[in-house]
Amino acid sequence: MYLIIIASLLGIFATSVMSYISMATPIGPWIAPTLVLCGTIFFHFIRPTSYENSLSLVTCAGSVGGILASALAFSFPTLHFLDPILFANIMASPICFAAHIVSVSIVAGWFGIWIANLFEDTLVYREKLAYPIGALVYRMIETHHDMRKACELIFGITSSALFAVAQDIIHVIAKSFTMVHSFSLYGLPIPTLQFDLSPLLWAVGFVTGHVIAIPLALGALARVFIASPINILIFPDLTHTEFNFAFCSGILLYTTMTGIFFSAKKLYASLHFPAVSSVSFLLNGNRSFNFLALEGVLVVCTICVFLSYFKFSMLCQLYLIPFTFVCTRQILIIAGKFGLAPLGTFATFVMFPALFLFDLSAKQMVLIATFVEVCGGVAADILFGRKIGSLANISKTRLKLFQYAGLIIGSLTAGIIFWLLIKRFSLGSVELFAGKAQSRALLIQSVDRVNFWAMVPGTIFACLVQYCGINAALALGGLLMPFSISIGLVTGAMLTFLTHHKEEWFPFWSGIFAAQSIWMLLRAAI
Repeated sequence: MYLIIIASLLGIFATSVMSYISMATPIGPWIAPTLVLCGTIFFHFIRPTSYENSLSLVTCAGSVGGILASALAFSFPTLHFLDPILFANIMASPICFAAHIVSVSIVAGWFGIWIANLFEDTLVYREKLAYPIGALVYRMIETHHDMRKACELIFGITSSALFAVAQDIIHVIAKSFTMVHSFSLYGLPIPTLQFDLSPLLWAVGFVTGHVIAIPLALGALARVFIASPINILIFPDLTHTEFNFAFCSGILLYTTMTGIFFSAKKLYASLHFPAVSSVSFLLNGNRSFNFLALEGVLVVCTICVFLSYFKFSMLCQLYLIPFTFVCTRQILIIAGKFGLAPLGTFATFVMFPALFLFDLSAKQMVLIATFVEVCGGVAADILFGRKIGSLANISKTRLKLFQYAGLIIGSLTAGIIFWLLIKRFSLGSVELFAGKAQSRALLIQSVDRVNFWAMVPGTIFACLVQYCGINAALALGGLLMPFSISIGLVTGAMLTFLTHHKEEWFPFWSGIFAAQSIWMLLRAAI
């Protein structure tokens, strides 16, 4: 019984933390390593010896809520930027809002778990894909007796808590600071820097590392030294907002087209993968696969009921379900080889053609993107957990039950946490910028309302950036985000250059971003 309680606590913690981090920043770091450290503290007092399997179980269950929250945060808030009135109407009723979040989470997450169940034997045991996050977490679990890392986590939590008290209660640390007054560059005002999110941004930047430092810094600088001069010199008839919209749309057009090409190429290259043999398992006489076949029928029927309720046509359903299945399988292969889950790329790959093939409302487009991201994200996390289970020799049945429970706990928690955060801080604010959702809304809006000539500089910029080996999508984040967020993330990423083994500092910074996220949740609830 105590394992269920600990798994539930970790699931609520993971969902809450990642709900805030993934809306406040454009990044969703894996929460599982932090859960291992938190679980180690629990078990150290409850069961001091021989708890590796128990720690593995509760970590696998809790991490499902983390990836679920990230997928929701990257996609569902898009509706606010596409149709603010409709989103406000949904937000007006906490029950209605929670019902939207819980229903799409359960349905898409269940589909993701079923797909993971279907391909587990092929990917984890036959192909022996690495699933590096699962292997990393298992190595942490093996060294759970090293309480030094848990103490570093506690120190990070304490440091963040003291910062929050000094800033929000004692008021000895300023929340904002303006370095230059009454000054602008190319008509772009120098902004006031916000410090209330600094610890969180430093922590996320440090954990993510130098991968984000250069793209975000480049995007922030391009906003001042490239976009604004082009606006003034070449497109003076467009306002700053109109030109920025077109310039960013050009970047999105390039990244979307290359993303679709990448997705199509990967899907084509993987046609030789033994998917047919995996599906054929459903047709043999093995009892477990007969159950898998029955579960498949139930989940597809549930998806059809869900999509029909939101008025998706039968033709659109016949498009969405198989395309989500194929893209999720490809996400599993990429996650197994590289430890990355490119959820946004494949969500766009499914959503973008649907914009032209079907007559969809803003709500339906957002639901498509959310459905694909949740399905792919949950499936990837499930197989990361199964990798842990295979290394720790945990019963498959027991592990599956804990992961199903993790999906339910995460879904219910997300319905409450998202409403609290959005109600308190408002989407698009510095505290809850929702950069990924804004980018997707920008992509959808650019289909009908954009100056195509002004898109050209953005497209050229994205092409040059990508050619130099820099992630154009992250550079777009630097263009869109407030300077405070960009500077905070870049500062945290630059701190990694001060150490040769940044992994040694992960527990401390994990404690920072966990405590800061919980503090923001408390601020939202009060």
